Amino acid sequence: MMKSTLYILIILISFKIYPQAKLEGKYCSIPIGESDVICIDFQEKNRFEYKRSGCLGLASFGEGSYELKNSTLRLNFDKKEQNLRSKVSITEKPSLSDHNVVFEFNIKDRYGIPLFVFVSEKGNDKDIGIYPEENKIILPKSNQTVTYKVIAVGYEIVELSLQQLTGKVIDIVLFEPQPKPISEQTISWELSEIKPDGFKTGEEFWNSTFRKVQK
Repeated sequence: MMKSTLYILIILISFKIYPQAKLEGKYCSIPIGESDVICIDFQEKNRFEYKRSGCLGLASFGEGSYELKNSTLRLNFDKKEQNLRSKVSITEKPSLSDHNVVFEFNIKDRYGIPLFVFVSEKGNDKDIGIYPEENKIILPKSNQTVTYKVIAVGYEIVELSLQQLTGKVIDIVLFEPQPKPISEQTISWELSEIKPDGFKTGEEFWNSTFRKVQK
């Protein structure tokens, strides 16, 4: 009898703590040191919008549906795709050799300023530096298609799938990186505190404390 009574009391206490716990409106994390700030806007029909910002501005974002069961908050992100802003133009160029092909890279930023970049074959750690005045690489002629990454500090990473059967002139206009979308992922927190004005994602000092803010 005592065990049954104790079990009922535990259920009632849990029900008292969490049943009316509800998240509505916009909540932002209180940064620790130089950590990023996360803001979550809880909307109708269990929808949410998520944004994480750092010293350079918006870093990542997403939206989806959320679940709050007892003390567990689960953010289920929708699928979200993002297109590159950088522009790529590839022109075939006949090869003068029976054994090699030449890839010529003309890479500028959106203001027309030539850039130094690294070009690397995907899956290969070896990088080739491409300078505005030394912008050609010679490769063995082959009918295979190879994926290359074009990397410049402070700009979007561009991937190119190129067949090495003919030479090519590759013109690229690079743009600055965009905020990263969070797609088809789930973030789950065990909340240690839920109040009308905020919630906390754990007991340790490094866990985030969120406070409700005015939109």
